[in-house]
Amino acid sequence: MRSIASVTAKSKENDMSYDYKLVSAALTEHRTVTSEEATDFANEVAKTLRLKLHPRDSQSYWVLREDCPYVLGWVGHGDYRNGGDGTKMYVVQSRTIRNGKYSDYSPQYFMAMSVNEKSALRNAKKYIRMMSPIELAESRLRDASNAVDQVVSDARTEYSHAKNQVFQVDLSMYGAKVERGTPILNELQHLLTINHEFVDPTFGEKLRDMFAKGEQLETLSNRTVPMWFVRVYERMGAQHFDVTTVDRGQYAYQTQVSENVQRFTADTLPAEIMQKLSVLNILDADEYVDDVGFNAGEGMFYVVR
Repeated sequence: MRSIASVTAKSKENDMSYDYKLVSAALTEHRTVTSEEATDFANEVAKTLRLKLHPRDSQSYWVLREDCPYVLGWVGHGDYRNGGDGTKMYVVQSRTIRNGKYSDYSPQYFMAMSVNEKSALRNAKKYIRMMSPIELAESRLRDASNAVDQVVSDARTEYSHAKNQVFQVDLSMYGAKVERGTPILNELQHLLTINHEFVDPTFGEKLRDMFAKGEQLETLSNRTVPMWFVRVYERMGAQHFDVTTVDRGQYAYQTQVSENVQRFTADTLPAEIMQKLSVLNILDADEYVDDVGFNAGEGMFYVVR
């Protein structure tokens, strides 16, 4: 095991509008680039930065590395300006670009454009960079948190249904909170405790079910869900694991990713992580198992710790 000096990732607020593209998704697209300027420029970028290319549209190429699950951006030649006059420019698109001429929700916000090819090549050298382990951890963090929250949402729905079976009233899902100490619930709980014989024999079971589901909802609503983000990849014929911790995984907008990244091999990876990864590996991408984790696909996992 060894620690990795990590690059601090951008704030999640700045990343919210960036559309991350998986390499696997890009490679399924079959396009033809007809622009000679775009092809010449892309080949120069690929040669200089030792990257691979895949056609994106008639005027641009995705730029990628085999050891990164996301494309690193794209390069092309055309008029990609919002309201442009048709003048074609050499364009570099990357998550690291902040083009202040455009709002941060605009696609052009992540583009650097120049009529000069040499200037554009300098832009490519400056902005097209490998994603750090922390950036990878943040890329699907909201999806993982939403999967955790869905467990609470499902528990709330179940409690609402159980409560409705007892009180026979129309209760909304969002009104199904766990009450404590109200007279009627105290009385009903007491009747269960003394094994009261109800006129309707099924009523007691409905009460027990409601209280049990209420306790489950309260437990889930008040828990914390710390995680490890684990990226699994091959290097020099061996499997490696980059691991960083994620706190407050139950809150999509309050998660905290540690900047400390540790690298393990199959021989040094902690047993608890390995055991849960073995479960997550058999899940489809975007599936979540409570207390185990979320399979984000492409060798990326959020493991509950």
